[in-house]
Formats: sequence, C-alpha cells, structure tokens
Amino acid sequence: MSSSSSGSIYGNRTNNIISGLASGLDTESMIEGLVQSYQQKISGLQQDRTKLQWQQEAYQSISDKLVEFARKYTSYTSSTNLHSSSFFTKAVLTSTAGKYADLVSASGKSSSSITLDGVAQLATAARYTVGNSLGIQSSGGKNTVTGDKVSLDDKTKLSAMDGSLTLTYGNQNVSIDFGELELFADENNKLDTEKLAEAINEKLGEQDITISGNTYKASDCIEVSISESGTVTLSDKRDAGNSVFISGASGNFSSMVTNLDSAVKGKSSSFSLSTSNEVTKEVDTAEYLSDKTISVTLNGQTKQIKLDNIQKEDGKSFAESFVDALNEKMSQAFGSGKIQASLTDDGALSFTSNSTNTFSVTTSAGELLGMEDGTLTSYLDTSKTLEDLLGEDMGGLKALQAVGSITEKDGNYYDEAGNRVDKDGNRLDSDGKVLYGLTINGVEIGQYTKDTALEAVINGINSNTQAGVNVSYSQLTNQFVFTAKETGEGGRIEFADDGSNLAGKLFGGGVDPDALTEAQKDSYTAGQDAVIQATINGEQMVFTRSSNTFDIDGMSITVSGTFNQSDKVGSDPIKSSEASEDYFTAGESVTFSTKTDTDTIVDAIKQMVEDYNEIVTEVKKAYSDMPLQQTNGSRYEPLTDEDKADMSESEIEAYEEKAKTGILFMDQDLSSLYSALRSAVTPGGTDGSILRSIGIETSYSEGLTTITLDEEALRQALDTNPDQVKDAFTKSEENGASTNGLMTSIQQITDRYAATTGAVKGILIEKAGSKYSPTAALDNTMLDKMEDIDEQISTWQDKMSDKVDYYTNKFTQLEMLIQQMNSQSSTLSGLMGGY
Repeated sequence: MSSSSSGSIYGNRTNNIISGLASGLDTESMIEGLVQSYQQKISGLQQDRTKLQWQQEAYQSISDKLVEFARKYTSYTSSTNLHSSSFFTKAVLTSTAGKYADLVSASGKSSSSITLDGVAQLATAARYTVGNSLGIQSSGGKNTVTGDKVSLDDKTKLSAMDGSLTLTYGNQNVSIDFGELELFADENNKLDTEKLAEAINEKLGEQDITISGNTYKASDCIEVSISESGTVTLSDKRDAGNSVFISGASGNFSSMVTNLDSAVKGKSSSFSLSTSNEVTKEVDTAEYLSDKTISVTLNGQTKQIKLDNIQKEDGKSFAESFVDALNEKMSQAFGSGKIQASLTDDGALSFTSNSTNTFSVTTSAGELLGMEDGTLTSYLDTSKTLEDLLGEDMGGLKALQAVGSITEKDGNYYDEAGNRVDKDGNRLDSDGKVLYGLTINGVEIGQYTKDTALEAVINGINSNTQAGVNVSYSQLTNQFVFTAKETGEGGRIEFADDGSNLAGKLFGGGVDPDALTEAQKDSYTAGQDAVIQATINGEQMVFTRSSNTFDIDGMSITVSGTFNQSDKVGSDPIKSSEASEDYFTAGESVTFSTKTDTDTIVDAIKQMVEDYNEIVTEVKKAYSDMPLQQTNGSRYEPLTDEDKADMSESEIEAYEEKAKTGILFMDQDLSSLYSALRSAVTPGGTDGSILRSIGIETSYSEGLTTITLDEEALRQALDTNPDQVKDAFTKSEENGASTNGLMTSIQQITDRYAATTGAVKGILIEKAGSKYSPTAALDNTMLDKMEDIDEQISTWQDKMSDKVDYYTNKFTQLEMLIQQMNSQSSTLSGLMGGY
C-alpha cells in the first residue's frame, strides 16, 4: 500500500510550502488543523487495513498447519502416511525360511498358521508374437530393404527456386522450405504458378498455428493464390482480422521475388514472382551425388558417408559404379560386409545386412536413389502414417459405417447417432477424413484416419484399460509382440480380420485363441494360473490364482519360481480345473515369521498426536480469546505513524501483541473447524472403544479437548492385532467400511478447510489465501477487502491533497497581499520622511 505519512500533510511537496514570513502565521499548523478530519479518516482506514492483515496472518497460520498436517499424515508421497494401509503393512516385517525361501516373499501378518508346500506352476500372461507384414521382410538370415528403380546415368533436373519463404500470420511465423529436387516448371521451363501454389498450400497443411490456445493447420488460416502473371496474394482464410504478410525469403527463392525488400519492409500481403526466369537447370547426376552425404546408422552407430567424385568404371553403368563406391565407403566405416548395397534386376537400390543387425540409410538425395521420403530402414518406421504403410486404399480396409439412415444438413451428412458421414455412409472425423476402427478383445480401441501414425495406434492400444493388452514392436526381430496386461487363464488376445478391423490389416491377420491356425500355434501362448499347495491351520490344500501375488488371510505372498513339482508337470500348462496334489511331491516347505516394526508406527502416531493438539489449541484460542482492553476501557487499536514515532521497537512489539489478541474472536468458521476436529477424535460406539483400546483417548481441560497417547497400549495392540490398528486409522466408507477411520475423518476436515488445489479451495484458503496455493494467494476474500481499503485510502489522500493545495493557495495569496501592503507602507513612510 502506498500512502503518505499522516505526520505530514504535504508528503513530498514540502518545497512548495510558503511559511508566514509576512503575516507571522504558522500556516502549516493552520492547514493541518483544517484537514485534520481527512487525516483522521485516512488513519482510521490504515488501522482497519492493518487489522485485516493481522486477521489474514492468523487464518494463514492455522491453514498452513492444516496443509502441513495433511501432507505429512494423509499424502501418498509422505513416509508417515497414516491414512495408507501400506504404511502399516510395510511396518510389519515378514520373513521366509526354508530351502526355497528365496523363491517366496511376503508382507503383512496373517491371522492363520501358514506354510507354502509347493508351486507347480507360475501365473503367466497370454502372449502372441506375429511377424511384421507391412513391407519389411527377412529371409535367409538377412534383412534386405529395397527402394524404387533408379536411373543414375541420366541428367538430373535441379530447381532454381530452392530456398525458403517465411509468412507471418498475426504474430506467428510459418516457414516453407523448397528443396533442390522440387520442380515448378511448365513445358517452357518457366514458372508454373499452379504447381507452386499447390506446393505452398500442401506445405502449409503440414504446419500448425496456435490461436488463443487452439491449434489450426496453417493452410486453414492462410489463403495463398498466385495469378498467371506471378502475383502472390495472401489473406486471412479464417476472416478473423489477422494480418498476413511476407516476412522473408532465402536461397534461390529470394531471387524469384521481384519486390522482396519493399514487400518485407511494408509487411505486404502481396508480392511478385518472376515468370520470365528459367526455374530448372540440368546437371550430371554423378556430379550432383558426389557432393551429397549419406547417413548410415548400423546398430545405433551413425556414420556420415560422402562419395566425393564418383568415376564411372569400364564396362559398368554409373549406378553400378556408385554402388561399388558406396560399399567401399561403408566397409571402411563399419567393417567389411556388415552392410552392403546392391542393384536389383530392375535397377532398384537395395541394402542388406545380417538379420541380427538393424540399420537405416538417410540422404537428401533420396528421390534420385529411389527413397521416396529420403530414408530406408531395416525395420518398420512406426512414425509412418497408415496410408504410408497400407497404401492409398488402406489395403482395402472398410471404413466405419453410418448408424441407421443418413440425412443432409448445411451441405454435410449425418447418421441417426449424429455422426458425421459422407454420402456413401462412411464415418468422418471433424476434418472430413474417413475413419477406420480398430477392435481388440471386443473393445473398440479407437478411430483412426489415413494420416494417423502407427505409433499413435500402438499407444492407443497400450493406454486402453478395457482391452487389457499391450503391444510392442521389436526392430531387431521385426515382430509385433502382444501381451495380456493381467496374468492368468482369463487373459486373452483376440482380434478379427473381417475387412473392417484395422488390427487385422496392421498385425498380420486375425487371431482367435480358441481357433488358432497351425502357423499361430507356435506364436500364441495362452495365459495360465499359478498352481500352489499350502498348509493353512493344519489343513493342506491345492489352489490356483491368476497372479503370482496372492493373499492368504491377510498375508500377501509373492512367488517367483516353482518348487516341489511332481513328474506329472510337463510342458503343457496345468489348467485350473485340473489342479490337484498329483502335481506336487513331498519336500521342504517355506515357513513365515512376522515382526512388527512398532517404533516406526508409534513414532509417527506420537508426532501426529502432538501436531493435532497444536492445531486444535491454536484454533480454540483464536476464536475464544476476547480482545484486550486498555486501562481506560478502550480496545487496543493498531498504532498510527504518530503513535510509533515516540515508541521503541520493543514497546511497539509488546503493544501489537496485545492488539492482535482476539483478532478472530467469535469467528464462526474457526468454531466449526474446532467442533469438526473434536468430533473426528471422539467417535462413538465401537470405533471409540477401539481407539481407546489402542491407546488413543481424549483429554478435556479449560474448555479444550485434546488427544493423549498411551504408548504401551499402542505397542501391545500392534503386537497382538496390527490389522485392528491399521483399520482404526485407514478404513473408509468409500472403500466399503461402515464408518471412517481416524485419519479418513481428519482428512475430510483438512480438505474442507485447507484444500489448496481444485476449482474450489478450502474455506480458510478461499478466505485468506496461502503460500501453499499460488492462485489463492493472489485471489482471496481478505485480499479483496484490503484492496478495497487501499482504494478508499487513495481516494481520501487525493481529497486531502486537494484541500491542502486549496488552503496553501489561499495563504500564499494572503502572504503576497501582506507583503504588498508592507511594501506600500514602507514607500509611504519614506515619502513622508519618516513621519
């Protein structure tokens, strides 16, 4: 808050004060008296603001303690989370003993006597491995990748327009790059404006522009048209009022812009291209390639290969000489024969390596070397789109179809379910692209278009919780591996190849666990349950579980290997329905012993009790302490600047401590908070009895209810019945209990009064803000009130300044008049000779 000291009415304008030199009047004191009412109003408002600030600090002191309590005892990131069952479970140390103890681990304490007598079979997940069918194939222990046919003995046409063009839309730039091999020539080798406009719009479609948090294709924002005379016109395609202009060009493309400098400086939405220049030139392919670099990556190691000046060998074509030179360079880079290039019978360039290797070949001259996108890989490039992998017709895949009848509205078609479709009934996305569905285990994973990358499909499968399947691609084996997310016989991997399921097209056809083909029988492994033998309270039994981690009467047991199997266990999985003692043989069992780490739990509960008592004590004191009165019966009010002028720092501190007492007296929110905290630790019925039995009781003194801890009783309870202690703290109605445990009840209170996240914060956070909630620190009720007072103070200061200026002006005129009269008197006296 910026305010002038109430000790001076002039603030920083003391140089403008005219004292009563002529009149002998104390003008400053007189003006102070005249504006005293304004000063009193400002001082009163400053005191009100100070009280609000003290109240805010008092609220924040309480809310900070609630936040810290919640983070310490109810947060899953805390090592003392008394609200978590795992905190109590981890404190119960369970050890295993016996010949096979290293194959078994356990946690928790069981109410039963348990020995694990054998594990005939571990639980496994269903798994299906299928070779990639999307173009990369292996044979004879070799990986061979082949591009398109090449004609390296011909001349190569290069663009005279390579370079870049930069357009600005609003405040965002879009850069369009043109390569040497991108040609925009007509039959006369002059600029073909239609080809160029098409290329520019296509490149705009590959870039995004973000407007007000929304992302659009640049081609949906920028309209580019080129006249036959070469005039390029830019406009806002969205009609959103954004400026569109050329902001730069580079390379040979810049020489094609006839008015580049003026267009850029003027932020012009139109510029001219030369249509008289030749836009291509011919060079020897050998000469062109000799300057290019080929990047070869073998098993993660990348080498840059430059062929320099390639000489055509006698009796060989330039393509054959190029391959010989390339092989020599690759042998030098990686070693002889690790990766080799060759020409197929029809003149296509191929690369071959051992099937245990992975490799990629990349070059900017990809178009000349038969690499459509400049790269050949020995593995499937999952970043490629579905159209890249399946072809323009998506391998004949049938699109998602309309639901019911189709109706037309505003030039668009919709089915009965409101889905957008085309006139043929094919489902469309919001951009009008045809949608294809992918279903696994009877669950539709998602809807995809031709432009969807394969990696997005794989991520969609892996993130889908209902389908219950993960899929990965191995570059080394060139295979897709499907794995059920859960172990056990219930896990399945199933998808159809019915002409409308994208999964069938991408992953080598359909698979049905109940009707596997001969080729699939070696590739599909069904999930299996764990088969276990245990003795529980003297009774030996055989049971199965879908997971290798299972619970026996409160103890969680994990098995990592088999033991005490009989000869009957063969290579075929044991079905749950057939599990029996026949699959086990007599042998040494695994036994369990438990010990509770009571110190960890007791220390945490002891500290929680202390922190709880500190909170309730401060809350009760804050709203029940009455404001103090001075000896004259008046309340302590915040000190003004004049008051502080004659006081020492210790005197000010002592005074303000008294003035802050009772600053939140009778506050209803704090009264309700105290009642809620007290109720949480004084449950009735069975819950109250259990808390008392584990050493947690309440104490009442001078109107304050706190909790006490009988450490000996708590330790005894942890030794005899740790689960009861755990439930007393952690149980919740949300998880099926009939009542809430102690920490659940307290957590609900801390959330209600001190939640720092979410659209609605806790009651005290909304009221006074908190250092733990940045947004609430800048937007809270107390701050709004203080800002309102600041505005009032500013208004009254302006009023007082105006009055001071008014009276100063009047007294100045009086002084000037008196000085003038004194001067005239002196003159008359002089004329009269002193008479």
